[in-house]
Amino acid sequence: MHILLALHLFVLCVFTSSVPTILDTDIGTAFDDQLALTFMLARPDLFDIKLIICSTSNTTARAQIVAKTLSIFKRFDIPIGIGQYKDDDNHVYEYRWSEDYSLDQFKKDGGLVFLDGEQALFDEMNKASADNIYHYIQIAPSTSLGNVLQRQPSLSTYMKLFAMGGSIYSGYENSSSPSREYNIYYDTPASQIMFSSNWTYFSLSTLDCTNFMQFYGPLWKNFLSHRSSSRIVNMVIESFTIWYNDGGKILPSTLPYTPELGTPEMYDALAAYLASIYTSVKPAVLTFLPLFVTDDGYTRENQTLNRKIDACLKFETSDPYISTEQIGSFILESIIRANPNTNEGHCLSSNMYFLIFLLINIFYIVMV
Repeated sequence: MHILLALHLFVLCVFTSSVPTILDTDIGTAFDDQLALTFMLARPDLFDIKLIICSTSNTTARAQIVAKTLSIFKRFDIPIGIGQYKDDDNHVYEYRWSEDYSLDQFKKDGGLVFLDGEQALFDEMNKASADNIYHYIQIAPSTSLGNVLQRQPSLSTYMKLFAMGGSIYSGYENSSSPSREYNIYYDTPASQIMFSSNWTYFSLSTLDCTNFMQFYGPLWKNFLSHRSSSRIVNMVIESFTIWYNDGGKILPSTLPYTPELGTPEMYDALAAYLASIYTSVKPAVLTFLPLFVTDDGYTRENQTLNRKIDACLKFETSDPYISTEQIGSFILESIIRANPNTNEGHCLSSNMYFLIFLLINIFYIVMV
């Protein structure tokens, strides 16, 4: 199965081109946003990022984390939008990592920052058309998106949405009952707008699957071993360590985690991964369901609805961690192979990438 997945992804990579993409993130509170963003920047052959908008809480601090990440990749061509600030209890645990690189410095280095991020989002979404379909990767509460769609609902028409959110049958830490998932209930009215909008396609990475997105064992050890040779791997570990020490370690997780042991749940990485391999979903199993958001922030089915959302409910393997290990190997090897000195993708330029990917999966077969 591992080898078949690797070959499947090889074929996808060969015949897939970079897609115009908007990323909506609340980077800095949980660490999964940072890994998702790093993966996307590591694969410009898959993601043509047009805008990164920072949503909820201290959006300026979040934008500063994005700015430093972009500077390390030398991607000053990607604009940052700052969403509406909200004074709440959310801590931006990763902020200290970015304190030495200001938004002013990002602009001096050639970057572009939109103080009115929602207007920038409106303008960018307006560029999508039937001949220019965008991917919208939603890994934050949908406050910014909801405000823009409330202003002009038709902006979703030429967008494929890949969102992390919701809980259908399983809740946090794989509990047997659904939870009010954070990205949904933080701004329930905005989530209701997102769910009721007319998307070209809507993929939802729910807790039913993302609960198992922890990267551990030989996979994580291999990633750590590249710290001294890869500036990008070092960036991930450095920011992960600061996030962990500055409060991130208090966030609950199914399995224990430390920067040396492995990650907490990389919820958002699944949404980015599914966007990267569209139209495939392997090794996830998605089901079209008529979903809506209740007024108290739950994600429920309603069979009378015409709109259906492609929701991730399980994985192909009976042990879900085997499938998430496969996904993790794709994401982490992409980061290891990233070249911050070029915007060109490495999909077609390096068959060695796939040889490494195949060998890692063969190793997993032996271990399993």
